[in-house]
Amino acid sequence: MKKLIVLVVAVLASTQIFANDKTTKETTEQKLRSEIVLLLDKPQIRLDRNEINASIEFILNAKGEIVILNVDSEKEAVESYVKSRLNYKKVDSDITRTGNKVFKLRLKVLNPEA
Repeated sequence: MKKLIVLVVAVLASTQIFANDKTTKETTEQKLRSEIVLLLDKPQIRLDRNEINASIEFILNAKGEIVILNVDSEKEAVESYVKSRLNYKKVDSDITRTGNKVFKLRLKVLNPEA
């Protein structure tokens, strides 16, 4: 009976540890997204359409800087804008502890005149 109680306590404790780890990861990625939104604020790009989508792939280096790997967009002006605003920009030091992970972010640029 004592072994059963110890087993139940161990299982409950391990589920609490895993649950806390997942929450921390989500908040870290949300912080990173928020910082990127601030860096990409108010683009001065002329658009032919109402919106243009882009896909951004990047990593964080050991210095806490964003390193752009790829920007996939129909318009070269969007690619240049993203690279100039994000490449090698520092982010919060708490966020940089994510390891070697490639982040993917979808970007939608809306035409302010539409």
